[in-house]
Amino acid sequence: MVYGELSEDLINEYRRVAYYYYRIGLTQEEIAKRMNMSRQRVNRIVSSCIKLGIVKITIDGMENCYLELENQLEKKFHLKEVCIIENENPDDLYDNLGAEAAQCLMRHVKNNSIIGIARGRAVSSLIENLPIVQNKENITVTQLIGNIKEDNSQLGVDNMVYELASKLHAHEEHLYAPIIVGTAELKNAFMEDKVCKNTYSIIKNSDIAIVGIGAAKKQWKYLMSLYSQEDVRQRRWAKKVVGEVCTYFYDENGNEVEPPFRDRIITVSHNDYKSIPIRIGVAGGVEKLDAIRGAVLGGYINVLVTDKEVAEKLLEN
Repeated sequence: MVYGELSEDLINEYRRVAYYYYRIGLTQEEIAKRMNMSRQRVNRIVSSCIKLGIVKITIDGMENCYLELENQLEKKFHLKEVCIIENENPDDLYDNLGAEAAQCLMRHVKNNSIIGIARGRAVSSLIENLPIVQNKENITVTQLIGNIKEDNSQLGVDNMVYELASKLHAHEEHLYAPIIVGTAELKNAFMEDKVCKNTYSIIKNSDIAIVGIGAAKKQWKYLMSLYSQEDVRQRRWAKKVVGEVCTYFYDENGNEVEPPFRDRIITVSHNDYKSIPIRIGVAGGVEKLDAIRGAVLGGYINVLVTDKEVAEKLLEN
């Protein structure tokens, strides 16, 4: 092994420092005293040992996780965190995503956190997989969007607020308004209501958002009763859309594509949503690839929980 310009004596010195530090577990201060050198010199030697190959670090079990792939995606898309699952059975996708997302959420929840959630199967699965938490204080759970009648009541955002708050022993804050109303004037009336204004003041101070990622029209059918193929403006709008997060629609590059009915949707504002420090997006499956990429590029999420196949394709393009 060639160690640059180091003499044999220096190499032996480096080896000794490495032995004391990595094998024996001495502190840098203890090594400095034992070897009669400054702590700064010990620090430089410890760093150099890895660069020179005198010390090689291996992490047990690396072949069974995706830390390298996660790190590459974090760097490529400037994300705070990426969590990747292996998913062999499509029927298990949501359950596996939910289990991983639950662990991810608990790394970010702190005392006094305000957690805002949106609807979706992935968010519901996260809540199902979350254990009952006892060690957090003064948590608030609220909703980022209005309510809508769901075919499956478990997917209702009001129900999910209740379930998540129960598991976190948190305070619930509900937005008593529908997700969509008949006119812009009616929306404004709801938002000016004292109860809604109080809830919204909490929503806009959320420090964590948990959202699903909808892929094209089939994933946001809860709003599609407003969409008409006969309306030229709506047809043009729908053609551009690849995905949706928290009722915000966007194209393949993450640029917002406003629907003609934007002024009738009751939800957290675009600016307030993007001001939430941690925005966890939970989604997987290659059919959602474009929607997930758009959500990342548009900054709709800065923490991603997805599956290995999607992660690899995101890295390719």
